[in-house]
Amino acid sequence: MIRKNWIKQFGATMSAIVLVGSLAACSSGGTAAKPAAKETSAAAAKETSSSVTKDAGGTDANAKGNEDLKGEFVLWTWEPEHPDALAEFNKKYPNIKMKRVNVAAADVTKKLQTTIASGGELPDVIRIERGQKAKIFDMNVIENLEAAPYNADKSILFDYDIPTFSKDGHLIAIPDDMSVAGMAYIKPLAKEYLGTDNPEQLEAMLPDWNTFIEKGKEIVKKSGGKVKMFPGLGDVYTFIKGQRPNSYFDGDKLNTNVVQQVVTSLVQFRDSGTVDKLDQWTPAWNATFGQEKYIFAMAPVWGPQYVISPNDKKEGRWGLMVAPGGGYIAGGSSHGIPKGAKNAKLAWKWIEFTSMTQEGAASQHKDGVFTHYKKAYDDPTFTNWTWPSFGSQDIGKKFFVDISAKTKDVSENVNDLVLNDVMNIILQTLAKDNSFGVDQAMDKIKKELKAKAPNITM
Repeated sequence: MIRKNWIKQFGATMSAIVLVGSLAACSSGGTAAKPAAKETSAAAAKETSSSVTKDAGGTDANAKGNEDLKGEFVLWTWEPEHPDALAEFNKKYPNIKMKRVNVAAADVTKKLQTTIASGGELPDVIRIERGQKAKIFDMNVIENLEAAPYNADKSILFDYDIPTFSKDGHLIAIPDDMSVAGMAYIKPLAKEYLGTDNPEQLEAMLPDWNTFIEKGKEIVKKSGGKVKMFPGLGDVYTFIKGQRPNSYFDGDKLNTNVVQQVVTSLVQFRDSGTVDKLDQWTPAWNATFGQEKYIFAMAPVWGPQYVISPNDKKEGRWGLMVAPGGGYIAGGSSHGIPKGAKNAKLAWKWIEFTSMTQEGAASQHKDGVFTHYKKAYDDPTFTNWTWPSFGSQDIGKKFFVDISAKTKDVSENVNDLVLNDVMNIILQTLAKDNSFGVDQAMDKIKKELKAKAPNITM
């Protein structure tokens, strides 16, 4: 589920990446936002977890043939587990218990390292926040889930999941919550300056970023400079980084062409005058959601509930659309099984049920979690979700059908964490110095990377 501490973490992470930061932990530590689901306290979730076996009873028809699976698996996580999903899991597996160990999202990597170094007992499954994923994957301590006894079928997940949660060509983690992202817009401004507030018409009008910039120039001129497209370059970077065609790195080799393409787009936006100079996640940036200065905003799936609503109390003022260039991923968490886990088979049953079955998708949905199990979205009632800020628009369909269909993701490694710090410098410099161009930015990137990580080659 989306958690506020996810947002704090993601904010800290993106802060480093995008001028002042980004949310932290799409997954609560990195979890994607979920629609308003019934609220469950940590205490209630803990009670459900501890009473899993006796509450299940073992008499349900779905449990037949599963009674022989007995024991307890240990889960490291920073958030209360989903009570409805847990209850349904234990109807099917009445003799499997979960022991939840609270570990902050940012501490999972360090705790893994210290446990391994001390010869301690590893958990059976860990929740992995997106910001920590590259570090944990690089440790080479997570099981290949396509191998026996797991035999994960990656075809039942979305295509964009495969490279993101794989290492050496094999899935090593299964995504838990959807974290697709689109573009939100203020409907009165769109109507005034673009002639429509209909999302599909806007998508046809703004198919790519070059067209977007040209329309932006017209709007700036028409409004006398009072209205622009985005509050700052950090917003632009969130989109184009997520939409980049390939990974920034191939092992330790920097894919210079990919980085230069992103930097070129940033400079183009800066020079167009269609973007302001506000830093993301600052009070001034947050305040823009309640103003009428910027038509568009980044819109991760957790955005309506945790970014827009807290900063704009008016209802029905916003619309949601597919961004020029398609969707992107912002946050999200996954589950992986450490090598040597004692009760890996039991842990796998939990992952498999919650993230790779129809019944698991339905039970997760009750907890406000949208699954990565692709077939669940064949049912239009599954995606239906409205939010006050967006009036009657079915933003669930827009997120999980329209945007998801045009979403891609790329794999990252530990070198991306170094580049994130460098790009923060670049974004700050671009915003302050209009003479700082593509060549200067690329020279700065190469110089900083060489100083921070000599292993990286250009």
